[in-house]
Amino acid sequence: MPTYSYIALDSSGQRQTGVVEALNERHARQRLTETGLLVETITSGQQFSEDRDVVTKYFLSPLIGRVNREALQRFFAQLNSMYRAGVPLVQSLDTLASSTSHPKLRAVLYDMKEFVLAGRSMSDCMKKYPEVFDGLLTSLVVVGERGGVLDASLQQCADYLEREIKLRNRIKRATFYPKLIFVAILLIPILTAAIIKAIAPPSATILPIFSLSDQPWFWPVVLILLIGGIIFFRLLLEVPQIRRGWDGFLLRVPYIGHTLHMFAMAKFSRAFSALYGGGVPVNEAMAMGADACGNEALRWQIRPAAQKLVEGHRIAQSMAETGAFSSVALDMAATGETTGNMEAMLEHVAKQYEDEADVRMEMTTSVLQIAAIGIAAIVVGFIVVTFFMNYVAMIGEAGAD
Repeated sequence: MPTYSYIALDSSGQRQTGVVEALNERHARQRLTETGLLVETITSGQQFSEDRDVVTKYFLSPLIGRVNREALQRFFAQLNSMYRAGVPLVQSLDTLASSTSHPKLRAVLYDMKEFVLAGRSMSDCMKKYPEVFDGLLTSLVVVGERGGVLDASLQQCADYLEREIKLRNRIKRATFYPKLIFVAILLIPILTAAIIKAIAPPSATILPIFSLSDQPWFWPVVLILLIGGIIFFRLLLEVPQIRRGWDGFLLRVPYIGHTLHMFAMAKFSRAFSALYGGGVPVNEAMAMGADACGNEALRWQIRPAAQKLVEGHRIAQSMAETGAFSSVALDMAATGETTGNMEAMLEHVAKQYEDEADVRMEMTTSVLQIAAIGIAAIVVGFIVVTFFMNYVAMIGEAGAD
C-alpha cells in the first residue's frame, strides 16, 4: 500500500509529522482527520538514504565536503526566525535550501527536508553529515526536539556559531601577516633565480641554492609535498590518534602552545555553557564540550571527567582532576556549581581565556612579524651580496682575458 508523509496539527495545536499508509492522498487525509489531526501538507512517500557509504562519509566528505561556519550560522539563525514565525519546518527547510548559495549545504538541506517529510527528525539527518554538523550542534537540536523547545535550541546553535566565528577571525587576523611574510621568504629564492637568469650573461654563475628549480626532480618534489600537506591537514588529521599527537606537539611549543591552550579552553567553556544551559545532562555536556575544544590532546585529557560526573563527583572536582584548567577557572566553576549559576560562570571563564589569549596572540604576532622580517632581510641580503660577488668575479675574469 502506498505511503504518504504528512505535517498536521493535533488538538493542542502542536505540529506532528509522520507517515501513513493509504490507498490514495484523499484516503490518507481522511484517516488522519479521523484521528483528530488537522492536515497542513501531505505528499507521497519520499525515499531517502538512511546513511552514506563509509568512504564518502569518513574520507571524501571531510576532505572536500565541508560547510563553512558562516553559512551554518546563517542557516540556524534564519531557520529559527522562520520557525518562531510559525512557518512549517518542511517549508522552512525547502526555502532555505533553495536560497543558499553553498552547494553542499543545499544538498544537505534538501535531504533534511525529506527526512522530516518521512516523519524523521532534523537531528537524524544531522547525524548523517558529521563533517557539516558537529556533535555539539546535533546534541542541542536533539534536546530541543525532545523538550519541545526547538526554537530555543536553534537560537543557541546560531549564538554558539557566531561566537566561534568571531574567535576564529581574531586568530586569522593575528596570524595573516606573518604567514604572508613566510610565504614570501619561500618564493624569494625561486623568483631571484628566474630574474638572474633573465638578465645575466650565459656565462654567469648561479649558486646551486638559487637554481634548484632547474633540477628535474624539483617540481615533482614540490608537488608531492603540496599533495602530502593537503592529505595530512585535511584527511590524516581526522584520525584521532594522529590528531592527538599533532595537537600535543603544538601545545608543547614554547609560548605559542600556552596561547593555543587558552583558545581551546575558551571554546570548551562556550560549548559546555551552551549545552548545560540547553538542558543536556552534565556528563554529556562535559564530553561534548571536550569534543568542541578543537584540540584532540586536551579532549583526551578532559573526557574522563564525564565518567567522574557519572560516578557522582562534583563538576569542579572532575575538572580539577583533568589537570587541563587553571585555578581561576576551577574557582569560578566551583562558584557556579554552588550558586546554581554555572552557565554564566562558564561564560565568564570563556571570556577570561579569550581576553588573555588575545593579549598573548598580539604579542606573539609582533614577535613573529619581527622574526619574519629579519629572516626575509637576511635572505635578500644574502642573495644580493652573492649576486654582486659573482658579478665582480665575472668582470675580473673578463678583464684578465
